[in-house]
Amino acid sequence: MPKLTPRGWQVAALAEWERTNHRGIVSVVTGGGKTVFALSCIDRIRPLATLIVVPTAALLEQWWEEAASYFDLDLDEINIITGSLRFRLGTINIAVLNTAAKLAAKMGDYKCFLIVDECHKAASEHFRAALQINTTAALGLSATPERPYDEGLKDVLIPALGPVIFSYGYGDALRDGVIVPFELRNVVFDLEEDRKADYDKLSKAIARSISQHGAEAEETISLFLKRARVLNLSLNRIRLALKLVVANAGKRTLIFHEDVEACNLIHSVLAQNGVKAGVYHSKMTLRARALMLSLYRRGEIDVLVTCRALDEGFNVPETELGIIAASTATRRQRIQRLGRVVRPAKGKAGALIYTLVATGPEIQRLKEEEALLENVATVVWSRA
Repeated sequence: MPKLTPRGWQVAALAEWERTNHRGIVSVVTGGGKTVFALSCIDRIRPLATLIVVPTAALLEQWWEEAASYFDLDLDEINIITGSLRFRLGTINIAVLNTAAKLAAKMGDYKCFLIVDECHKAASEHFRAALQINTTAALGLSATPERPYDEGLKDVLIPALGPVIFSYGYGDALRDGVIVPFELRNVVFDLEEDRKADYDKLSKAIARSISQHGAEAEETISLFLKRARVLNLSLNRIRLALKLVVANAGKRTLIFHEDVEACNLIHSVLAQNGVKAGVYHSKMTLRARALMLSLYRRGEIDVLVTCRALDEGFNVPETELGIIAASTATRRQRIQRLGRVVRPAKGKAGALIYTLVATGPEIQRLKEEEALLENVATVVWSRA
């Protein structure tokens, strides 16, 4: 039986899901409790079989533990689908997206309750086969079901899972105490002169390429990637991140970057200056990454520097400070990163997130966010 009293939004969303014949997508701010909501849906309809699809192994482990706890099951009573693609009736099955995409062809006429976490990822060409499984009920979960630059929500997710039936945003979560009050400090800094010249040159080349070949042409995308790397590897960006760590010494801190080389540099400088810091990125072994997460969760290191790998499915609510040293243009990444920092914890009165920006497009994105978060978060601008 459920161990937790459902939150108000979970009760309302469950009623809406039942009204829409057990189909639909629920958009919930990171940390809002979407896992518990999905498990309550299983509990309500008690299907013959359930398949939970998640994007990463880290999220699979979290779902595995939470499902076992919620239904008072041993871990081995839940079926983890691996390369053998063995699906079991009469229980909860969990698979990562890549495996689930291969499973549809093997399931034949079997039907199940399909739950897709971070469902925006399943709309990609590579993974959408996971949505072709025959279903008795369907539920999509995401903080950001809309996919930038394409029609994945309308053309792929809604036909497979149902429409967006319920949304629960930052304002709702703050009102309900699901997240702590948070302040966004946006710091504008100057790129080095040579890097600014490279950025401007590439911006002009991008404009020409879009005019000649289109925005999605390989030549244009290659130029976008080069410009992003020029922007992200600014030494001024790295210096500013380091200064902010020193100014907030002792706080549990996540530093987000886009480049492994920059993450290693930040970590190295912090460690050389006596800061208890760790680093986490995709070039590390699974064992090394697991060790870093464990050290950070236990409070044995104060600062964890990460390159994208923690954008989804990471939960250490004791984190007080986020420093977004570099980022992509996607709204989804922004929401996921904020969600890593604003979760409540015992004794945590609020959260602080610094974002370092140097260019017009970066500043414009944060100005748009400021308008969206009016009466939700305190936003402060400054120059470095």
